[in-house]
Amino acid sequence: MQRLLSLDIASGLERFERIVAEDYLVYLPPLASRHAALQRLKELQARKIDSYVIAQGDLTNGISLGVFSRAEPAGAAVRRFREAGYEPAMRELPQVRQDYWVRVAPKGARLFDEHLMDSLVQSFPRLRQLKKECEGVASPVRLE
Repeated sequence: MQRLLSLDIASGLERFERIVAEDYLVYLPPLASRHAALQRLKELQARKIDSYVIAQGDLTNGISLGVFSRAEPAGAAVRRFREAGYEPAMRELPQVRQDYWVRVAPKGARLFDEHLMDSLVQSFPRLRQLKKECEGVASPVRLE
């Protein structure tokens, strides 16, 4: 961005978040207190169940029973814990990726040539370019 501004290419930075995958948390709902959660944790660990107390967020004082990368194994874990006498729940945990786009203003687009793009790619190998010519229909030039 600084390099573009130093070349007098009007541009702006935009940040986008997108979900790239989801994990699945199997947990016991929050208990009334930290003490109650620790008691439940001791009970689970005595039964050789790998678990830990959730310390923050809306599930504070809940017990995590595992995080799974696919829904099927998470569902199977929920069934196993129910058969063992517990009332687990499952929640999707989105994995969010932040992407940054540089929007080049139409008046700066003519200065943004292949040579400049090649130079930027040398500095930022994951840089990609998406060029759209019609303002009003699409943005002029975007870099991701």
